[in-house]
Amino acid sequence: MDVLIKKWGNSHGIRIPKEYLDSLGITPETPLSIEISGNTIVICKKRSHKTLEERVAESGVPLRFSNEINWGKPQGSEVW
Repeated sequence: MDVLIKKWGNSHGIRIPKEYLDSLGITPETPLSIEISGNTIVICKKRSHKTLEERVAESGVPLRFSNEINWGKPQGSEVW
């Protein structure tokens, strides 16, 4: 698809079709990353860091903790 760069305040911008944004799950508040690679401008969704709980939920495997782990006696100025 061909697009034109238009003046937008003190910057320039392009319009991205809604179908493209919808297919990638991009909404108006989605953080994006932009960089130059050779003669190409690359725009990507920023990866968000997931919590441990989110990662466990995605895995489908329940998180199980066994008994406390004995790390041995303190080896310096640790307080146990």
